[in-house]
Amino acid sequence: MPAYNPGALVLYHAKCATITAVNKEKIEIRIEGGDTKSVRPKDIEFLHPGPVRSLPPAVLPTPDAQELAALMEGETLPFGDFAELVYGTRSPEAFYSAWLLLQSGVYFTGSVETGVSARAPEEIESALAAIREKEAKQLRRAELLERIRNGALLPEDLPAMREIEQVALGETASSRLLRELGIEAVPPKAHELLLKLGVWDLFVDPWPARMGVELAAPAIELGALPAESRTDLTHLVALAIDDEGSSDPDDAISYEDGLLWVHVADPAALVTPGSPADDEAMNRGENLYLPEKIVPMLPPEATELFGLGLQPESPALSFAIRIAEDGAATLEKMVLSTVRVERLTYDGAAARWEESPLRELRPMLDRFKARRKADGALLIDLPEVKIKVENREVKITPVGITPQRELVANAMLAAGSAVAKYAVEHEIPLPFATQVPPEPEDDSAAAGTGVAAMFALRRSCPPSVVCTLAAPHAGLGLDCYARVTSPLRRYGDLLAHQQLRRVIKGEEPLTAEYLEERLTVSEREALTRRRLERQANEFWTQVFLAQQPEYRTEAIPVLRQDERLTYLIPELAYEFKNRFGGKITLGLPLAVQLIRSDPAAGSASFRIL
Repeated sequence: MPAYNPGALVLYHAKCATITAVNKEKIEIRIEGGDTKSVRPKDIEFLHPGPVRSLPPAVLPTPDAQELAALMEGETLPFGDFAELVYGTRSPEAFYSAWLLLQSGVYFTGSVETGVSARAPEEIESALAAIREKEAKQLRRAELLERIRNGALLPEDLPAMREIEQVALGETASSRLLRELGIEAVPPKAHELLLKLGVWDLFVDPWPARMGVELAAPAIELGALPAESRTDLTHLVALAIDDEGSSDPDDAISYEDGLLWVHVADPAALVTPGSPADDEAMNRGENLYLPEKIVPMLPPEATELFGLGLQPESPALSFAIRIAEDGAATLEKMVLSTVRVERLTYDGAAARWEESPLRELRPMLDRFKARRKADGALLIDLPEVKIKVENREVKITPVGITPQRELVANAMLAAGSAVAKYAVEHEIPLPFATQVPPEPEDDSAAAGTGVAAMFALRRSCPPSVVCTLAAPHAGLGLDCYARVTSPLRRYGDLLAHQQLRRVIKGEEPLTAEYLEERLTVSEREALTRRRLERQANEFWTQVFLAQQPEYRTEAIPVLRQDERLTYLIPELAYEFKNRFGGKITLGLPLAVQLIRSDPAAGSASFRIL
């Protein structure tokens, strides 16, 4: 029976302790570090009767343990005899040091109660090999950390950087390497380190992975076009007008007998409700337009088959719209058609501005625009740009509002307005786009002029909503509106086409409940993609600036919030904040110079000159 007397050395949860008092049922102990505790005898392991001078006791130098193991020759010694054999004394320090030697598990096995015996030579060698490997691994780890701190990675270090990349890409929220380096495991910090180490360069965009968006095109076969009756409209001059380099033309315009014809690509001919391609498109919501690539919601085959002007003749869903003298747009015909389309850039359209059909369409669409304006349309004119990344170069090109762009935009709006009114009149469920009127934040927000006023107006606009309940779209100045001109690009438009095709064929319409169910999924996914597009544009703008450390330009102060001002750089369509304390008038341009651009942090700072 152990001598549970005051001053004895015991172990409590693998920590040294000494007995300070013995009661009837409990033992009072003081643990290394100074804490005291009342325990039961079974909670502690007796080691030495004491008295103990310090906690923990001093650790004695160990003789050649391998020689001692050979000396024991398989004999099992009581723990006290083992301690005396190793250290030549039966002191508390010897017993504690012997216990530590036993706990290491390399040369000896056993316990304080059962005694100690030497391990077999092959077991000892195996344990020593494991220790050597562990020490080598720790050394390699320490050397890796040192190379990371010094920014001097070796090629063999790159696999270890994968865990930091996972943090930068938002795939995991922890990293042992970052923890050991004392760096917070958040995407911007990991991204910054990868740039510093040269593992990544400026042209690695982490945002698609962070937002979990698929970058591969759908791999679904669509099959052959069905045999169905189509109206031959190949006699019409049909122009698909778009930006240079556009790869998915899905609308074109014509004129005949006082009517605006809007021809729209007809992927719904093959992407039928509930088909695999339809489900995939719903789960994507819309095309993803990144500066570095375009990711379609439909298989690439759909654009090849249905893109207007990509083949000598194209299947289409065509709307004939009459624009009345008061500017109202009314749908007069809606047919499945075959059209022959010529593709034009906006500059090409400008060169043919006085030719048919643009010559005839201009006054019609001017009337339509004037009516929208009279009905409260918000004609917001703020800088826009196109950002493209090609051959490791970021190109940012301003996009101005031109008469040609306005004509095409109003033609598409006229189609959406006319189709929406037709659907309401005939009680046809459709995805309608609606928007409530803007609510200015305060009177001072619009106190600026020009761009500042437009900026305040845009901030006051609530987001539009797509649903099956028709309601006004305040921003467009339309009593009701349905997006029907981009079925290759937006799922809501494709869903509308699936419905309109059923109407044309005299089939049972899709129910409002079915449309709502599909829209709930597609609009959520579309919102994710729009957010990603904004983040990607922001990121590539930062890369553009990071490559031009001497960048100077003009910025327009557009918003004042407390001490901070928001500035807009028109040529980049880029916003930044600054606390410049000078007298600033909203809307008046100022010269600015780039101080620093940080793509990893997603911010740039400018000096007001």
